[in-house]
Amino acid sequence: MEYIQLGEQGELPGIDGLAPFKAVLAIEDIVSRERRHQVSRWLVEMGGIYVMICGSDCDAWQDSIRKANLEQVPLKEMQPQQFVMITTHLHERLRSVFHHARKFARHTHVEADNILTVHVANRNREVEYHNLFNKR
Repeated sequence: MEYIQLGEQGELPGIDGLAPFKAVLAIEDIVSRERRHQVSRWLVEMGGIYVMICGSDCDAWQDSIRKANLEQVPLKEMQPQQFVMITTHLHERLRSVFHHARKFARHTHVEADNILTVHVANRNREVEYHNLFNKR
């Protein structure tokens, strides 16, 4: 599992070496609509093919990722392997979402073994998230 912490400001790193990947989008802090859409476009463009959203503002993030997917490929032209699958986990613990990512999250047309956790927060919790991800 790769971990990236993002806030309202800052560069979005190049992660195309992970593509195609599953993403756990852990929303701890609210960001502006513009930043949400910027991060959503980045996830789709970098190869996020299955996105699991947990934390606050799940619906807004889901809409933003769907919009970014449709901006990349119009619906009438979209092939099944270009469709970004999205699930929301509003009331689930992060540990359960990690378990879902490892064991059950499967795109119907794309093999994606890499998992990227994008933590939208002002505070980096990489060690804690790695420990939680590795608990069985």
